[in-house]
This record gives sequence, C-alpha cells and structure tokens, in this order.
Amino acid sequence: MGILRLLEIVSLITTLIGLYLLGEKIALGFLIFTVSLACQLYIFYKGKNWFLVVQMVVLIIFNMFNYNKWIGG
Repeated sequence: MGILRLLEIVSLITTLIGLYLLGEKIALGFLIFTVSLACQLYIFYKGKNWFLVVQMVVLIIFNMFNYNKWIGG
C-alpha cells in the first residue's frame, strides 16, 4: 500500500470523525478535521492539483480561525 493510498484512508476516517464531533459541538472536531485537510493537501500537492492545494490551505486557515473563535481565544 502506497503512502498516498494510506493518506486517503486517514483523510476519510478523520473527516468522518471530525464532522461527527463538530455536529456534537465538540471543538476537538476542528483539530481532527484539520488533520484530514492536511492529508488532502499532500495528496493534491503530489498530484499537482494546484487549485486544490490552494483551497486546502485556505480551508486549514479558516478551520484554525474557527477553532480559536470557538474556544474563546
């Protein structure tokens, strides 16, 4: 199994866990979802999908901003 295939699996699992936690209003969901976005970022980078790389960077920034906002920082 290659590294990209493993990252796809990790991304899928962390996306599902992160979304579930956010649905339950648990702030840890933002951090877990960020792991998913980072995996996707690497996958898109290796595939030279530059628009999706930029999109993942923006989503990671939004995610961290919202996490900080949620915890009251």
